[in-house]
Amino acid sequence: MGIVLVRVDDRLVHGQIIEAWAPFYEATCIIVASDEAKKNRIQRTAIESCSSNALAIKVFGIEEAVRYAASEAMNKERIIVIFSALKELAQAYNKWFKAAHVNIGNIHHHNGRVRMITPSVYIDKEDEGVLQNFLKLGIELDIRAVPSDRKIEYAVSSKQ
Repeated sequence: MGIVLVRVDDRLVHGQIIEAWAPFYEATCIIVASDEAKKNRIQRTAIESCSSNALAIKVFGIEEAVRYAASEAMNKERIIVIFSALKELAQAYNKWFKAAHVNIGNIHHHNGRVRMITPSVYIDKEDEGVLQNFLKLGIELDIRAVPSDRKIEYAVSSKQ
């Protein structure tokens, strides 16, 4: 047990997560790793209200999520960890958090993200640097909204 999925999704917790990814991985816990969501009481409350008896949802800041990922408590759960941005995942990775595989679900067109990888994933130069660094580290990167979608692997050849 432990972490079953690491996902980057700027929508955080929504239908694709609750109805597709959580059942697919038989997840018992979702951790949203986002400093912004942790600080925003309304957003945090809305996210955590999606919890059920079968699926706990917790909102942690990045450092708190890294500490939780290293704890014994994590080993008792089947956990999906969701980051809202690639730079947040990179920040966590630089603080110990490790993942062999990352799913990229939704990174919408805004804040300078103009390069389309798929209709739901746009990146900017900083994001591209993060992705290239993850590839150099041997991290498998796939892009898909739900588990039943065709897996699109991000690779150096993804660069247009």
